[in-house]
Amino acid sequence: MPDNSWQGHAVYGQYGALYTRYMDDPNAFIGFNLLLDYRENKRRDRVAPDVFVVFGVPRKARSSYKVREEGKVPDFVLEVASKGTYRNDVGSKKVTYERMGVREYCVFDPAGGMHRPRLQLFRLDGGVYKRVSWRSDPDGPLAVTSETLGLELRFENDRMRLWDPTVQEYLLEQHEERVLRIAASAKLMEESAKRIAAERQTHDLESEVADLKERLRRKP
Repeated sequence: MPDNSWQGHAVYGQYGALYTRYMDDPNAFIGFNLLLDYRENKRRDRVAPDVFVVFGVPRKARSSYKVREEGKVPDFVLEVASKGTYRNDVGSKKVTYERMGVREYCVFDPAGGMHRPRLQLFRLDGGVYKRVSWRSDPDGPLAVTSETLGLELRFENDRMRLWDPTVQEYLLEQHEERVLRIAASAKLMEESAKRIAAERQTHDLESEVADLKERLRRKP
């Protein structure tokens, strides 16, 4: 469980954004604080990534993710730093994901003071993790490109954001999706109220015209 609100918001936010992005893909699984069961040197080992993405496996509910049964290791793993675990993020966990063959591993420090830089992306190169360089754009936010996700991982205003370069938009987190739904619902209600008011006004005018015609018809 998250140690603090910074970590909780970052974990839930990125999970929600990735879940929404791949919700229509039947062969993409997004794990959230789920036990990852793997075997190394004939020994059963486990780790629980904050968020991970696996392509090429069925999108279904799981009580845990067992690499041996699934036949596939995660393609992308995100660990969000906390006071109690941040040393493991770039220590034992990094070694574990490297040995497993996880192609990309991301570390994010939402509160600050634990990792420098606060957002880091590692990619396998010859079986060894190498840190991906920041994009060199002095006018834009600090960003690295995830080849696995096809997204930019951006650090902006103390937040980690996922940017889709194809549509030039940020992936929305769950609370942002909710705000948009509420706004869209309010707009629909407003448009419906205007339509009903216009229909009533038209009906009233038609009634007045009909009454006037009737009075004129009866006038001697």
